[in-house]
Amino acid sequence: MIKKKEKKLTKIKYLYDNREYIILNKCPHCNLDIHPTLENTHHFENKNFHIHALSFVCPSCRKDYFVINHSEKLSNAQNQYILTIPEYTFRNETLIQNTSKKFQNLYTQSVQADLHGHDDLAFFGYIKSLEVLVKDIAIIEHPDSEDTVLFSSLIQCLEKFHSTNIHLFSKKLLEVLKNDYLHYQKGPEFSTFTELVKDCIEYFILYLELLQKTFSLNDKQSGNWK
Repeated sequence: MIKKKEKKLTKIKYLYDNREYIILNKCPHCNLDIHPTLENTHHFENKNFHIHALSFVCPSCRKDYFVINHSEKLSNAQNQYILTIPEYTFRNETLIQNTSKKFQNLYTQSVQADLHGHDDLAFFGYIKSLEVLVKDIAIIEHPDSEDTVLFSSLIQCLEKFHSTNIHLFSKKLLEVLKNDYLHYQKGPEFSTFTELVKDCIEYFILYLELLQKTFSLNDKQSGNWK
């Protein structure tokens, strides 16, 4: 049975003492989507910046963690998210654990770039993460074609080994995957395509889980027939 779709990791607003802070929607310890309890706040400043350290406790696992925000002292701009301590990882996210270590490492770095507003790195990181994931799945399904998979481009791999899935994706997404550099060069709107790529990654993560469960079921049935 496929697990219930897990909510995406994202930044959310947290209101405290008439001020909005930016935090993550998930606990860095147990990975659950939560509304954490604020225990303490610590503020530091110099001539240019305010630094806000917020100490939270997760209502589920009861573990503590920090979220750091900052804002410019001489402006009324809202707080900006800096980091969570401990840093968020996907070690407790079940569906991610089904994937290869190479995908996990690249995807985690892409997510961190995304959270910190490094749109350029996130864009290319997610596309490369998708390529690793798509090729991992293709090799699982077609082990005799590993060399062909490894030497193909992302779009070639999709067209040759995932032809039954590729029709599910939007025309715009396929255009981006065929020439990501071209869309990057067009201007800052390239970052709007990032969400399409992230949705595609999520689809293939779910597809991989179904594939692994199908193989497991077939193995059990084969064992019963012997």
